[in-house]
Amino acid sequence: MSGAPRYTVFLGCLVDTPTFGTLRIRHDAALGVDHSTGRILGIEEKPALSPHKLVEQWTGSEHPASIVATVRLTADQFLMPGLIDTHTHAPQFTFLGIGHDLPLMDWLEKYTFKHESEFKDTEVARQFYHTVVDRVLANGVTFAAYYGTIHLESNRVLAETIRKKGQRAYVGKVCMDMNSPDYYVETTEETLEGTEAFIRGILDNKQERAGLVQPIVTPRFAPTCSQKCLSGLGALARKYNVPVQSHLCENPSEISFAQQCFPESTSYADIYGSAGLLGPRTIMAHCVHMSTEDLKALRQAGAGVSHCPTSNFALGSGLADVRKLLANGLRVGLGTDVGGGYSPSMLDAMRMACAANRALLAAKREKGEQLVGREGVPLDAGEVLFLATQGGADVMGMGAELGSLDAAKLFDALVVDLAADRSPVPSVQRTPAVACLHDAEDAWHVRLEQFVFLADDRNIARVYVDGRLVHSV
Repeated sequence: MSGAPRYTVFLGCLVDTPTFGTLRIRHDAALGVDHSTGRILGIEEKPALSPHKLVEQWTGSEHPASIVATVRLTADQFLMPGLIDTHTHAPQFTFLGIGHDLPLMDWLEKYTFKHESEFKDTEVARQFYHTVVDRVLANGVTFAAYYGTIHLESNRVLAETIRKKGQRAYVGKVCMDMNSPDYYVETTEETLEGTEAFIRGILDNKQERAGLVQPIVTPRFAPTCSQKCLSGLGALARKYNVPVQSHLCENPSEISFAQQCFPESTSYADIYGSAGLLGPRTIMAHCVHMSTEDLKALRQAGAGVSHCPTSNFALGSGLADVRKLLANGLRVGLGTDVGGGYSPSMLDAMRMACAANRALLAAKREKGEQLVGREGVPLDAGEVLFLATQGGADVMGMGAELGSLDAAKLFDALVVDLAADRSPVPSVQRTPAVACLHDAEDAWHVRLEQFVFLADDRNIARVYVDGRLVHSV
């Protein structure tokens, strides 16, 4: 940071969704960042003071103007919170877009386990993971929950790669000690010892910005883990106070398999709950086919849900009911689920969330169901943006620190440029629906909708994590 400004003030349009259903657009605002803390210093709507004087107002002390930088956003740019991918598999980028003619269990057997087993070679991890993290950052993901493989050293490579590139992340060593191929499985002792070694290695890391990367306990899913393994992982999560991630109720055949493996459990969620793996810091991916007992177990534990619509479509798993999950008091975020999902783009995940919701509503109406209130209203752009930002932060257990543009929150943010070179978003001049709107806030509502449904990585101009620029185009 030698020679860099201590503070930066952004001037222009701010877009965020602090609560579900609330789209906040401040089209003429100033936002200050303190680079020494990585936090938002303050926000002023319709600012009358200069950026330098705003910083003095926010800090309550005088500063030389030379330590304050100014970024003036153009009429086609806005600042928003970073996107949060609550569920993705780093090694599965190796076979992205393959096998989507297969259901989940067949897809795992034919492709997933074979490709992941290659990461026993740490050189494969070193050559490959840096491209994964670069691509995820380029898509505006400032915080991701990654699954690695069963291999301790390759998972360490993944964690170190993420740290060096400056992304915020949870990284999990995948645990599998039964119902797995002979070439891709560990003993119970190996998987528990490897998990603890991985956790300790990350928590003990004293390198610069080591705190951005945190360990997460990661049983692949219940059928690939023995009861002893699951209980041991639950004990490790409590011992080190770290989060947990796994899969739940993704596919009917998977649910049936889980019931066969754990016949004494009252529900799929109870398998995790009885092992001490359900709690406020638990992220359960998919949750498509949830029973009343499953919903109750997650609600009582305070666990969060990662909705992965792209994967659910691609593997034919089904349609998760987001509004029902929220109505049951569950926190919900979005995940790309690469490589079950064919795209690492959270914008694609937002679009697919809208499509899944509309397909679900159509199916309910065809069955003659009476939909009351918001239950029958399709998810809109602002609501899926919430799922991808503040909702994701809530699921990751960092909702008080991330997810919206508020003073004192960490500055994980994006500068979006709707007029970027080769932008797929039409210009305002060519979009009468926007050009004819004279109220700035109304016009930005339309532009935000265009961003959600049309934009791609070309429109992600700059990516900041912890107050630092980590990607730009």
